[in-house]
Amino acid sequence: MLKDILTFISVLTAMLLLKSIVSLFPSLAACMIRSKECFNLEGSVKLSRDRDMLAWAMILPFCLVTYRFNLFGTGFMNGWNEDIRLAVIVGLFALYIIFRDAVFRLFRPQRIPKKTYMTAGNAAHTFFVILTLILLATGGVMTVTNADEQVITTAMLWISATIYIFFIFRKFEIFTSSCSLFTAFLYLCALEIIPTGTWVISAIIL
Repeated sequence: MLKDILTFISVLTAMLLLKSIVSLFPSLAACMIRSKECFNLEGSVKLSRDRDMLAWAMILPFCLVTYRFNLFGTGFMNGWNEDIRLAVIVGLFALYIIFRDAVFRLFRPQRIPKKTYMTAGNAAHTFFVILTLILLATGGVMTVTNADEQVITTAMLWISATIYIFFIFRKFEIFTSSCSLFTAFLYLCALEIIPTGTWVISAIIL
Protein backbone atom coordinates (compact mmCIF):
# COMPACT_ATOMS: atom_id res chain seq x y z
CA MET A 1 0.00 0.00 0.00
CA LEU A 2 2.73 2.45 1.00
CA LYS A 3 4.76 1.57 -2.10
CA ASP A 4 1.76 2.27 -4.34
CA ILE A 5 1.17 5.64 -2.68
CA LEU A 6 4.83 6.69 -2.92
CA THR A 7 5.03 5.46 -6.51
CA PHE A 8 1.96 7.51 -7.45
CA ILE A 9 3.41 10.60 -5.77
CA SER A 10 6.75 10.06 -7.55
CA VAL A 11 5.17 9.63 -10.98
CA LEU A 12 2.93 12.66 -10.49
CA THR A 13 5.85 14.79 -9.33
CA ALA A 14 8.00 13.64 -12.26
CA MET A 15 5.26 14.59 -14.70
CA LEU A 16 4.95 18.04 -13.14
CA LEU A 17 8.72 18.57 -13.22
CA LEU A 18 9.36 17.02 -16.64
CA LYS A 19 9.98 20.40 -18.25
CA SER A 20 12.55 21.27 -15.56
CA ILE A 21 14.28 17.92 -16.01
CA VAL A 22 14.63 18.45 -19.75
CA SER A 23 15.83 22.04 -19.45
CA LEU A 24 18.29 21.20 -16.67
CA PHE A 25 19.77 18.08 -18.16
CA PRO A 26 22.45 19.83 -20.32
CA SER A 27 23.71 21.72 -17.26
CA LEU A 28 23.68 18.58 -15.13
CA ALA A 29 25.60 16.64 -17.77
CA ALA A 30 28.11 19.48 -18.11
CA CYS A 31 28.85 19.28 -14.38
CA MET A 32 30.04 15.71 -14.96
CA ILE A 33 32.67 17.04 -17.37
CA ARG A 34 33.99 20.25 -15.79
CA SER A 35 33.93 21.70 -12.28
CA LYS A 36 33.49 25.16 -13.81
CA GLU A 37 29.99 24.14 -14.83
CA CYS A 38 29.14 23.53 -11.18
CA PHE A 39 29.98 27.19 -10.49
CA ASN A 40 27.94 28.28 -13.50
CA LEU A 41 24.93 26.28 -12.37
CA GLU A 42 25.22 27.58 -8.81
CA GLY A 43 25.55 31.12 -10.13
CA SER A 44 22.21 30.91 -11.92
CA VAL A 45 19.35 31.54 -9.51
CA LYS A 46 16.81 29.79 -11.71
CA LEU A 47 18.96 26.76 -12.55
CA SER A 48 20.13 26.23 -8.98
CA ARG A 49 16.58 26.60 -7.66
CA ASP A 50 15.23 24.11 -10.19
CA ARG A 51 18.13 21.74 -9.44
CA ASP A 52 17.43 21.85 -5.71
CA MET A 53 13.72 21.28 -6.32
CA LEU A 54 14.52 18.28 -8.51
CA ALA A 55 16.87 16.88 -5.89
CA TRP A 56 14.08 16.95 -3.31
CA ALA A 57 11.69 15.40 -5.82
CA MET A 58 14.16 12.57 -6.52
CA ILE A 59 14.26 11.39 -2.90
CA LEU A 60 11.16 9.18 -3.14
CA PRO A 61 12.10 7.63 -6.52
CA PHE A 62 15.59 6.92 -5.19
CA CYS A 63 14.20 5.23 -2.07
CA LEU A 64 11.77 3.20 -4.19
CA VAL A 65 14.58 2.03 -6.49
CA THR A 66 16.72 1.22 -3.45
CA TYR A 67 13.88 -0.82 -1.98
CA ARG A 68 12.85 -2.51 -5.23
CA PHE A 69 16.35 -3.70 -6.16
CA ASN A 70 17.70 -4.12 -2.62
CA LEU A 71 20.54 -1.62 -3.00
CA PHE A 72 20.69 -1.05 0.75
CA GLY A 73 21.38 -3.94 3.10
CA THR A 74 18.07 -4.98 4.66
CA GLY A 75 18.94 -8.38 6.09
CA PHE A 76 17.84 -7.31 9.55
CA MET A 77 14.35 -6.65 8.14
CA ASN A 78 13.78 -10.16 6.78
CA GLY A 79 10.23 -11.20 7.55
CA TRP A 80 9.06 -7.64 8.09
CA ASN A 81 6.01 -6.21 6.38
CA GLU A 82 6.91 -4.62 3.00
CA ASP A 83 5.45 -1.26 3.98
CA ILE A 84 7.54 -1.20 7.15
CA ARG A 85 10.69 -2.12 5.22
CA LEU A 86 10.09 0.70 2.73
CA ALA A 87 9.32 3.15 5.54
CA VAL A 88 12.58 2.20 7.29
CA ILE A 89 14.57 2.80 4.11
CA VAL A 90 12.95 6.21 3.64
CA GLY A 91 13.58 7.01 7.30
CA LEU A 92 17.24 5.96 7.16
CA PHE A 93 17.81 8.03 4.04
CA ALA A 94 16.14 11.00 5.73
CA LEU A 95 18.51 10.59 8.69
CA TYR A 96 21.44 10.49 6.27
CA ILE A 97 20.30 13.76 4.67
CA ILE A 98 19.90 15.40 8.10
CA PHE A 99 23.35 14.16 9.15
CA ARG A 100 24.97 15.51 5.96
CA ASP A 101 23.25 18.87 6.38
CA ALA A 102 24.35 19.12 10.02
CA VAL A 103 27.96 18.34 9.09
CA PHE A 104 27.80 20.86 6.23
CA ARG A 105 26.64 23.60 8.59
CA LEU A 106 28.94 22.76 11.51
CA PHE A 107 32.17 22.48 9.51
CA ARG A 108 31.81 25.76 7.64
CA PRO A 109 35.46 26.81 7.05
CA GLN A 110 36.25 30.51 7.26
CA ARG A 111 39.15 30.37 4.82
CA ILE A 112 37.03 29.20 1.89
CA PRO A 113 34.81 31.77 0.12
CA LYS A 114 31.10 31.25 0.72
CA LYS A 115 30.45 30.84 -3.02
CA THR A 116 32.99 28.02 -3.28
CA TYR A 117 31.69 26.31 -0.17
CA MET A 118 28.06 26.49 -1.29
CA THR A 119 28.97 25.26 -4.77
CA ALA A 120 30.84 22.29 -3.29
CA GLY A 121 28.01 21.47 -0.90
CA ASN A 122 25.20 21.81 -3.43
CA ALA A 123 27.08 19.75 -6.01
CA ALA A 124 25.63 16.80 -4.08
CA HIS A 125 22.17 17.85 -5.31
CA THR A 126 23.39 17.88 -8.90
CA PHE A 127 24.94 14.44 -8.79
CA PHE A 128 22.06 12.98 -6.79
CA VAL A 129 19.64 14.00 -9.54
CA ILE A 130 21.96 12.50 -12.17
CA LEU A 131 22.33 9.28 -10.20
CA THR A 132 18.60 8.83 -9.61
CA LEU A 133 17.70 9.46 -13.26
CA ILE A 134 20.32 6.94 -14.43
CA LEU A 135 19.18 4.34 -11.89
CA LEU A 136 15.55 4.76 -12.95
CA ALA A 137 16.50 4.38 -16.62
CA THR A 138 18.71 1.38 -15.89
CA GLY A 139 16.06 -0.34 -13.79
CA GLY A 140 13.41 0.27 -16.41
CA VAL A 141 15.44 -0.92 -19.40
CA MET A 142 16.91 -3.99 -17.68
CA THR A 143 13.54 -5.02 -16.25
CA VAL A 144 11.87 -4.77 -19.66
CA THR A 145 14.65 -6.92 -21.16
CA ASN A 146 14.03 -9.53 -18.41
CA ALA A 147 17.50 -9.23 -16.90
CA ASP A 148 18.15 -11.16 -13.71
CA GLU A 149 17.43 -9.04 -10.62
CA GLN A 150 20.83 -9.75 -9.13
CA VAL A 151 22.43 -8.51 -12.34
CA ILE A 152 20.33 -5.35 -12.18
CA THR A 153 21.30 -4.79 -8.55
CA THR A 154 25.00 -5.28 -9.31
CA ALA A 155 24.82 -2.92 -12.30
CA MET A 156 23.11 -0.27 -10.18
CA LEU A 157 25.69 -0.55 -7.42
CA TRP A 158 28.52 -0.10 -9.94
CA ILE A 159 26.71 2.87 -11.49
CA SER A 160 26.25 4.41 -8.05
CA ALA A 161 29.93 3.94 -7.22
CA THR A 162 30.99 5.48 -10.55
CA ILE A 163 28.75 8.52 -10.16
CA TYR A 164 29.96 8.98 -6.60
CA ILE A 165 33.61 8.91 -7.72
CA PHE A 166 32.81 11.59 -10.32
CA PHE A 167 31.11 13.62 -7.59
CA ILE A 168 34.05 13.30 -5.17
CA PHE A 169 36.48 14.37 -7.89
CA ARG A 170 34.36 17.40 -8.85
CA LYS A 171 33.93 18.43 -5.22
CA PHE A 172 37.68 18.14 -4.67
CA GLU A 173 38.30 20.32 -7.73
CA ILE A 174 35.86 22.92 -6.42
CA PHE A 175 37.65 23.07 -3.07
CA THR A 176 41.10 23.26 -4.67
CA SER A 177 39.99 26.37 -6.57
CA SER A 178 40.20 28.21 -3.24
CA CYS A 179 42.63 26.24 -1.06
CA SER A 180 45.57 23.82 -1.11
CA LEU A 181 45.28 20.17 -2.09
CA PHE A 182 45.85 18.99 1.49
CA THR A 183 43.27 21.37 2.94
CA ALA A 184 40.79 20.39 0.23
CA PHE A 185 41.32 16.72 1.10
CA LEU A 186 40.66 17.38 4.79
CA TYR A 187 37.44 19.25 3.99
CA LEU A 188 36.40 16.45 1.66
CA CYS A 189 36.92 13.86 4.39
CA ALA A 190 34.96 15.83 6.98
CA LEU A 191 32.11 16.93 4.74
CA GLU A 192 31.65 13.99 2.40
CA ILE A 193 33.62 10.82 3.03
CA ILE A 194 32.69 10.49 6.73
CA PRO A 195 28.89 10.94 6.29
CA THR A 196 28.68 8.73 3.20
CA GLY A 197 31.12 6.23 4.66
CA THR A 198 28.83 5.88 7.67
CA TRP A 199 25.89 5.21 5.32
CA VAL A 200 27.80 2.62 3.29
CA ILE A 201 29.17 0.82 6.37
CA SER A 202 25.71 0.65 7.92
CA ALA A 203 24.41 -0.84 4.65
CA ILE A 204 27.15 -3.50 4.71
CA ILE A 205 26.63 -4.34 8.38
CA LEU A 206 22.84 -4.46 8.13
